[in-house]
Amino acid sequence: MEQKRKEIIINEIKYWKQTRLLPEQYCDYLLALYTEGNEHEYTKKEKRNKNFMRLLRLSLLVTICLLVPITLLVIYFTELSFVLQMLLLSLFVIICLSAVLFFAKQRAFIHIPLMIGALILLLLSVRICEWYFPGETMVLRLAITLNCLLWLFVGWRLKFLYFSISGALGLFLVLFSFFL
Repeated sequence: MEQKRKEIIINEIKYWKQTRLLPEQYCDYLLALYTEGNEHEYTKKEKRNKNFMRLLRLSLLVTICLLVPITLLVIYFTELSFVLQMLLLSLFVIICLSAVLFFAKQRAFIHIPLMIGALILLLLSVRICEWYFPGETMVLRLAITLNCLLWLFVGWRLKFLYFSISGALGLFLVLFSFFL
């Protein structure tokens, strides 16, 4: 039997076993039949791939978590030019958005890059306002309001309550700042 076809059948039998469409004994028998007794070779490859994907996800999450301190370091403790700072922060936001797309299938992992990307975008917009409009609180309030509206939209669209609460709370604080 053709190898590609065998792999498709083996994957289908494993799916049946996992979802309990067939009794486990039947699935084990069919797996032994189609793998010709070499089921362990297939499971070793799958385990290696699974472990590699876990390691990749973990390293990506750790890298993304390190972007916040690096962002603060770039903004406040370096002598980099403004343009270079903005390029780095924009790159960090793009990395976070790419990670969101990477983790889109596993909704459990999407939260960390999304939160960190939103925080870095807020820091980026505040830094731009401070640079181009020093002392102009109205422009800064506008930038923060736009960020909060973006958070509200993301919270509504993805049904993430914490984004909606953050956006609403941020808008409330911006409105409250008018009376101070």
